[in-house]
Formats: sequence, C-alpha cells, structure tokens
Amino acid sequence: MKSVRIDLDQKLLDAAAAIMGTSTSEATVNEALRRIVVHERQLHHLEKLAATALFPLPESEVAVVDR
Repeated sequence: MKSVRIDLDQKLLDAAAAIMGTSTSEATVNEALRRIVVHERQLHHLEKLAATALFPLPESEVAVVDR
C-alpha cells in the first residue's frame, strides 16, 4: 500500500469515523474512499437502468434478450 502524508480536518475525520464506526484515521480514510467508489459505481449503473427504462429496447431486441 502506498503511504501518503496529508493534512486532514480533524473534526471532519472524527465525524466520519463516528458515522462509519472506524477506530483509526487510516481505516476511516480507506472506508471513505471505498464508499465513494461503491456509490459512484451504483450511480453509474442506476443511470444506465434509468436510460433503459426511459428508452426501452425495440420489441425485436427484447425478444432476443428474453430467450
């Protein structure tokens, strides 16, 4: 794992740790990074689903997908 020295807002770090239930700064930052990646991936998938719902596939393509 890469080691990086950064200055963090201690109040924000403490608040994030309390929300996520983490006990160290490292765990808090890693969990926050993991959550944002998961969130963005979910958002991307939801946007794709919404686009499909708004613009459904033509009947000929649906029949092929259902088989």
